This record gives sequence, C-alpha cells and structure tokens, in this order.
Amino acid sequence: MINMKIFTAFRRIVYIGLLVAALWYLNSLKANPATAEEWTRGYVRMIVQYPIMASAYVPISITEIAAVLIAIVLLILVVQFLVNLFKGRGVKAINKLLLAGVFVLVPVTLYFFSCQLAYNREDIPLPFHQDPVASSEFVDIYNYYADDINNIIANDLEFEANGEIKSDFDLATLTDEVIAAHSIADDDYYHPFVGNVKGMLSSPLFTELQITGLAFAPFGEANINTLNTKIGLPLTIAHELAHTRGVMREDDASQLAFYVCLNSDSPYLRYSAYAATFYQLEVMVSETYISAAERENLHPIDTTFNLSRNYVNSYWAEHDLLGDIGDKINDLYIKSSGIEDGTDSYNGGTQIETDPVTLELVPSLYQKLYFEKYYRV
Repeated sequence: MINMKIFTAFRRIVYIGLLVAALWYLNSLKANPATAEEWTRGYVRMIVQYPIMASAYVPISITEIAAVLIAIVLLILVVQFLVNLFKGRGVKAINKLLLAGVFVLVPVTLYFFSCQLAYNREDIPLPFHQDPVASSEFVDIYNYYADDINNIIANDLEFEANGEIKSDFDLATLTDEVIAAHSIADDDYYHPFVGNVKGMLSSPLFTELQITGLAFAPFGEANINTLNTKIGLPLTIAHELAHTRGVMREDDASQLAFYVCLNSDSPYLRYSAYAATFYQLEVMVSETYISAAERENLHPIDTTFNLSRNYVNSYWAEHDLLGDIGDKINDLYIKSSGIEDGTDSYNGGTQIETDPVTLELVPSLYQKLYFEKYYRV
C-alpha cells in the first residue's frame, strides 16, 4: 500500500517542478525581444484584462490581501515544519516545506507570465523631439514652461506655507484625471485598458521603505502609497498605471508618466511633472549653454515652486527609517528582471550631456519631451 505522506510529498515535488519549468520557459522567451513583444501584446493583453475587470469590483487592494494571506500561510507552514521536524516526523515536515514552496511559486509564476517578458520589449514609442534645437531658443522654451508654472500657482492651485498643495485628497477623482491624461498614449504598444488604482492600507510601512507605489500585473492593480506628498501623487499614479499598460521598465514608465502629466489639461498633473523634472530646463539655460546676457531674459518663477520642491525632498528625508532596505529589495528585483542598472534605471533618460567638441547641449530624453510639446502647441 502506498504511503500517503510519501505520495503527497511526491505530488508536491511534481508541482514545484512544473512551476520551476514554467519559470524557466518564460525566462527563456524573454531573451528574444520579438517574442517578448508578441507575448506582451498577445497572451498577456488577452488574459490580464479579465482580472482587471474583476479587481474593479473590489474597493481595496487585492494585492495587499493576497500578500497578507500568503504571509500568514507561510508562517503557519514554517512553524508546522519546525514542530514536525523537532518531533521526528521527517516526511510530514518535508510536506509542509514543499507546500510552502508551492505557495511561493504560484504567485511568482503568475507574475512572470503577466509582466516579466515586457522587460525586454521594444523601445517605448514616445514622441521625443528629434530635430536640433538651437541654444538661441532655450530661453523661449524655458519661459513658456515658467509662465505655465506661475499661472498654475497664481490661478489654479492653493498651497500650504511649506509649499505642499492644499487640497482635500480624493484618490478616485485624481485617478480619473490621470486615466484621462493617459489617453494621449494611444499607440498599440500600450495595453488598451488601464489598471485599477488602489490606495494601500500599508502606506505607513511603504513610506518608511521610501516606496511610493507598486503595480501587480496579475491583478491589474496600481497600488498607491497614499502618504506620498500631494505634489508627487499624480506622477506616481501615472507611473504605476504605465506598468498596468505593459510598460515594465522603470525608466520607460517614468518617461510615460511625465509625458502624460506634462500634456494634461489638469494644472495639478502638470505641476506634479514640473516639480519632479523642471531642473532639466534649469540646466538647459545655465551659463554652460547660454550667455549671461541671454539669461537676463529668463522669467522669474514664483518662490512657491522652490518651496514645493524643497518640501518634497525634506518630506522623504524625514521618512527614511527603512529606506536602505526598500532600495535593496527593489534593486534586487529590477536586476533579477534583466535590468543591470537596478534602481538607477528610474533616472534613465535624465542624463544631460555636453558635446565634447562643440560644447553644446546634448538633450536628455526628458528635455526632448519638453521640446516636443513646445513645438507642437
């Protein structure tokens, strides 16, 4: 007669083997960009839309619920493993350990299926301005955006004394504005649907980890740290929604988030984009690239803007209890996805360079997106 405990162990070993094989197969597919693109636009787009629709009926984060349940089950299984091991029940102890392995590998496999291949997709099709821009135009470009910042401060938003935006926080209304802004990215490269935005109950923990949000593709959820600054929230939501649309590389998601917020009709979204990236234009009009005489024509910006940027920096400096841990976890995950730069990839596209021969500006990708809007409108 077959020992049921041994049979159960064998069965769980088979499950683990199948899950590991699936992970290996998915990872091998990712190596080919054409396959990664076809997989993301085909299988993932076809299947993930259904959990996204289901998630919309749940007002809280399914990702958080699943994470808590998995953590509780794993804790129970580890305790049972140790108890059985201590009592000399070797086969039973191994069964508990194998079951824990299954509980870990199932969500990991689902995650790999839904988004890992997207890390090796084609380049994101943002409309970066390609034509050369003469330095004689830098002041006009800077002033165009400086005037918009001043207008937003004077007419559209209210601010606390420290530069934070003064408003009643409404995640649902803000989410609608960000989703509307995402409509500008209508290329077939992106999933035609966007995920559901959920505020995280674990926001206090994620604040100390210095993590503003995370997207879990199997549920199509953009999970948002609601303790983020109000200034940073629109850009964070736009970034996490980019992930739900099949944009997994962090630099691509950040560039898409900036692009949709910069081009939004919402002053709030544009201000969020400016607060994070306007230094790109400030460098452009430094004395490195234009003369002191030209700099005299720069429009002054309301002092509230610097207060806002300083507030964001000081806020996160004050919430850094677990920042190193959060960075290491995120860095490890990104590198495991095939992005060698790890968390440094968040800054992809921000590099501002100088031509060594002409000493002229070599525009960054963010500057090119600023140029694109300036010349288009």
